[in-house]
Amino acid sequence: MKKIIFILFISLSLVQCANDDDALDCSTVLCEGPSFVFEFIDSDTGDNVLEGVFDNGVPDGFFIALGEDDIALEFGIDYAVNPLNQLGVFRFSEQFQISLPNVFDVTIAYDFGAISNGCCQDYTYENVTVINATFEQVEDGNRLFLRIFI
Repeated sequence: MKKIIFILFISLSLVQCANDDDALDCSTVLCEGPSFVFEFIDSDTGDNVLEGVFDNGVPDGFFIALGEDDIALEFGIDYAVNPLNQLGVFRFSEQFQISLPNVFDVTIAYDFGAISNGCCQDYTYENVTVINATFEQVEDGNRLFLRIFI
């Protein structure tokens, strides 16, 4: 009896659910949104500029603003620094201004695209520019990952 129940369970788990329209059922799919990672590198030494800067919280004068309206972001809610001292931004904008007084003040802009990929979307970032610094774009799936040289 246990064997029959096991086989029935396995058989049912292999059946793909579809509605009458033969469309995908995306109701249980959790999709990843666009994400942004910025790494700030000293162009002379190759050191990560943010290393240790956030050890005691947000440094005085550090800010990130979105878009042309300069909407300020809040640390821990809208952005954070990971253990690799990379800045991750959790809010969407096609333009960021990021500043650390006496270290850097950059504006990052790009064109954004979303392409349907089944239940979720893939994201593209084109025509990326960084004002006041040089940069390289690191290929990283759906994330915009920039290594910015200060």
